[in-house]
Amino acid sequence: MEMRDEARATSRGEDKRMVARGAEGAAAPLVTKAPLPSPAGQAARRRERRDVAYQLRSRLWELSTLTRVRHCGRYTHAGVGAPGLRLSGDGASRRAGLSGLQSCGSTWSCPVCARKIAGERAEDLRQVVKAAAEHNGAAAMITMTLRHNRSHSLRACWDALSYAWSKVTSGKHYVAEQGQFGIVGWARCVEVTYGETSGWHVHLHALVILDSPTSPEMLDELAGRWWTRWERALNRKAFTAVADRGGLDVRPVQMHEGSADEIARYFNKIAAEVVGQSTKEGRCGNRTLFQVLRDGLQTGNADDLERWFDYEQVSRGRKQFTWSRGLRDWAGIGAHRSDEEIAESDTGGETVLFIDPESWPSVRASVTGLLAATEANGLAGAQSWLTDRGARWFFPPDRR
Repeated sequence: MEMRDEARATSRGEDKRMVARGAEGAAAPLVTKAPLPSPAGQAARRRERRDVAYQLRSRLWELSTLTRVRHCGRYTHAGVGAPGLRLSGDGASRRAGLSGLQSCGSTWSCPVCARKIAGERAEDLRQVVKAAAEHNGAAAMITMTLRHNRSHSLRACWDALSYAWSKVTSGKHYVAEQGQFGIVGWARCVEVTYGETSGWHVHLHALVILDSPTSPEMLDELAGRWWTRWERALNRKAFTAVADRGGLDVRPVQMHEGSADEIARYFNKIAAEVVGQSTKEGRCGNRTLFQVLRDGLQTGNADDLERWFDYEQVSRGRKQFTWSRGLRDWAGIGAHRSDEEIAESDTGGETVLFIDPESWPSVRASVTGLLAATEANGLAGAQSWLTDRGARWFFPPDRR
């Protein structure tokens, strides 16, 4: 306890900055405070990202090896009923969405569900960091990975990473660290990319919450202990890791009024990259798997498509986000919702009309146009868009 108290006493007088500690102890910002676009600009960017996700999902309807993905957003529940158009907000904040359709809930293989799930997860993390600030606590981002090359399969890499994390966050050493370092809990996010020279790259980001202010040196000490167990566990699975070559990254979170929003934006950025909504390559020349898929579709590269099919099968049933027991209750953010529950939930607002089931196949081929028209001009815009295309629709009973 003496080490903990001394480190915390040191940290109280320091300006704790978001830093990453690498081989040379250099500092790097966790989140850049770029100016946010105007509300209209944000709406345009959101529509653009939505269009990319919907278009990519429509290609997966015929291509995916997963039945749930092939049905997601394509068919109504049990093949009966009519899709509903939902509308909320007004003006630049107007949002349109669909209801009554099947959803796959795959944060890995469906770009549409992935966006929706990531939005809720990022908000949950924002609330956790906000709670840490209100409790005069601390937070840190710890990223851990393993050494890999093209001879390693995705399944082997992923299994090794999951096993190593389980060894880091269990056992008598972890229990002792909870008291010594004041660990309240953690939230873990897994990310997967692919590099032409190094193969599958599976790594995790962990947001760690501590019960009181903690110095960067103390966080480095905690991360170092975790790294020892991480490396030992990887060795048991025939993998290795090197801390000072990108294998370990520790970044204290500066606890100020905007910290929670910065963490949410950070995870939203990760999610945007994972869903392949950026034209840039992934970090260090790696590609996200949605980028691999897009490249395969655009070029016909059989290797890229085979990588995608492998990824679909290996990622199936795995969780992108996991929480330590009790953290959500401590932060007061309520019960955890599964990926499937988030994907199936309505987008908010009210159902303003239904699309005739016989007209739905032609509407879904360009459904982003319907959503854009509805957000631009409300219900009148939706009616006009559907009528111009010869699509039949009808009002809900309470609007007739």
